[in-house]
Amino acid sequence: MKKVAITLADKPKQASHTTFEIVDDQAVIINLNAGTYISLNETGSFLWERLDGHTALADIAVDLAEAYDVDPAITRPDVLALAGQLLEEDLIALYH
Repeated sequence: MKKVAITLADKPKQASHTTFEIVDDQAVIINLNAGTYISLNETGSFLWERLDGHTALADIAVDLAEAYDVDPAITRPDVLALAGQLLEEDLIALYH
Protein backbone atom coordinates (compact mmCIF):
# COMPACT_ATOMS: atom_id res chain seq x y z
CA MET A 1 0.00 0.00 0.00
CA LYS A 2 1.34 3.44 -0.92
CA LYS A 3 1.99 5.64 2.09
CA VAL A 4 0.48 9.12 1.78
CA ALA A 5 1.93 11.98 3.79
CA ILE A 6 -0.46 13.81 6.07
CA THR A 7 0.21 17.12 7.78
CA LEU A 8 -1.41 19.22 10.47
CA ALA A 9 -2.57 21.60 7.71
CA ASP A 10 -4.67 18.86 6.09
CA LYS A 11 -8.44 18.86 6.49
CA PRO A 12 -9.45 15.21 6.30
CA LYS A 13 -12.99 13.97 6.09
CA GLN A 14 -14.54 10.68 7.14
CA ALA A 15 -14.60 8.49 4.04
CA SER A 16 -18.01 8.09 2.45
CA HIS A 17 -17.75 4.30 2.71
CA THR A 18 -17.56 4.40 6.52
CA THR A 19 -20.16 4.45 9.22
CA PHE A 20 -19.70 4.72 12.95
CA GLU A 21 -21.42 4.64 16.29
CA ILE A 22 -20.30 6.04 19.63
CA VAL A 23 -20.55 3.48 22.43
CA ASP A 24 -19.37 4.50 25.92
CA ASP A 25 -17.36 7.45 24.51
CA GLN A 26 -15.64 5.15 22.00
CA ALA A 27 -16.19 5.30 18.25
CA VAL A 28 -16.66 2.00 16.46
CA ILE A 29 -15.91 2.69 12.80
CA ILE A 30 -16.90 0.28 10.04
CA ASN A 31 -15.27 0.32 6.61
CA LEU A 32 -18.20 -0.78 4.46
CA ASN A 33 -15.94 -1.53 1.46
CA ALA A 34 -13.59 -3.83 3.35
CA GLY A 35 -16.02 -5.16 5.91
CA THR A 36 -13.61 -4.31 8.71
CA TYR A 37 -13.93 -2.19 11.81
CA ILE A 38 -11.80 -0.44 14.39
CA SER A 39 -12.56 1.00 17.78
CA LEU A 40 -11.15 4.31 18.99
CA ASN A 41 -10.69 5.42 22.57
CA GLU A 42 -12.23 8.62 23.90
CA THR A 43 -9.58 10.97 22.51
CA GLY A 44 -9.51 9.13 19.17
CA SER A 45 -13.28 9.49 19.03
CA PHE A 46 -12.89 13.23 19.71
CA LEU A 47 -10.72 13.43 16.59
CA TRP A 48 -13.00 11.21 14.49
CA GLU A 49 -16.11 13.27 15.16
CA ARG A 50 -14.34 16.43 13.96
CA LEU A 51 -13.08 15.08 10.64
CA ASP A 52 -15.41 17.14 8.46
CA GLY A 53 -13.21 18.15 5.52
CA HIS A 54 -13.19 21.76 6.72
CA THR A 55 -11.22 21.65 9.96
CA ALA A 56 -7.43 21.37 9.89
CA LEU A 57 -5.80 18.72 12.04
CA ALA A 58 -3.87 21.51 13.78
CA ASP A 59 -7.15 23.06 14.92
CA ILE A 60 -8.44 19.70 16.12
CA ALA A 61 -5.22 19.24 18.11
CA VAL A 62 -5.77 22.62 19.78
CA ASP A 63 -9.41 21.76 20.56
CA LEU A 64 -8.32 18.42 22.00
CA ALA A 65 -5.68 20.12 24.14
CA GLU A 66 -8.24 22.56 25.48
CA ALA A 67 -10.77 19.81 26.18
CA TYR A 68 -8.24 17.78 28.17
CA ASP A 69 -6.34 20.73 29.65
CA VAL A 70 -2.96 19.84 28.15
CA ASP A 71 -0.48 21.66 25.95
CA PRO A 72 -1.14 21.41 22.18
CA ALA A 73 2.48 20.27 21.80
CA ILE A 74 1.31 17.03 23.40
CA THR A 75 -1.76 16.53 21.21
CA ARG A 76 -0.29 17.49 17.82
CA PRO A 77 1.85 14.36 17.30
CA ASP A 78 -0.94 12.10 18.55
CA VAL A 79 -3.52 13.69 16.24
CA LEU A 80 -1.13 13.41 13.32
CA ALA A 81 -0.30 9.77 14.09
CA LEU A 82 -3.94 8.71 14.42
CA ALA A 83 -4.96 10.60 11.28
CA GLY A 84 -2.12 8.87 9.42
CA GLN A 85 -3.35 5.49 10.61
CA LEU A 86 -6.93 6.29 9.60
CA LEU A 87 -5.69 7.37 6.18
CA GLU A 88 -3.66 4.18 5.72
CA GLU A 89 -6.74 2.14 6.64
CA ASP A 90 -8.80 4.07 4.03
CA LEU A 91 -11.15 5.47 6.66
CA ILE A 92 -10.56 9.13 5.81
CA ALA A 93 -9.98 11.18 2.67
CA LEU A 94 -7.74 14.22 2.37
CA TYR A 95 -8.86 17.62 1.14
CA HIS A 96 -6.23 20.30 0.58
